[in-house]
Amino acid sequence: MDSVDLKLLKMLKDDAHVPLRKMGREVGLSISGVRRRIKQLERSGIIAKYSAIINPKKYGYGVVAFVNVDVDSRAVRELTRSLAHRHEVCELHRTTGGHSLMIKVRARNIDSLNKFVEEYIQSFDLVKSVQTTLAMETLKETLLNL
Repeated sequence: MDSVDLKLLKMLKDDAHVPLRKMGREVGLSISGVRRRIKQLERSGIIAKYSAIINPKKYGYGVVAFVNVDVDSRAVRELTRSLAHRHEVCELHRTTGGHSLMIKVRARNIDSLNKFVEEYIQSFDLVKSVQTTLAMETLKETLLNL
């Protein structure tokens, strides 16, 4: 990957609908050259997929919370498999330190967040503790900053 690939990635990250002609002008390549570079980035797995970014607040999910869960090691796999299928779960990380998992959750309101934590996470037998932190405001959110 070189500086041209990096520029192409940044343009696609900012707007996946940017025309190949415009990208080519920006990086000094023909349309076919840009297409070839993008196909190589896709084949190598650097570009994993294209998707729409949905505004969670406009969609009705205005509450963001980070839920730290301490769970018995025997139950981590079962709990993570189950959590991965929940629509509230935006991110799911195994962590070091005081907790086994950190979960980024989006909810419609505090009541629905509370219901998710109490009725779903805390219902697992081997969950030892749950700590929930509400985000007051999201100042920056991105997967990778190019």
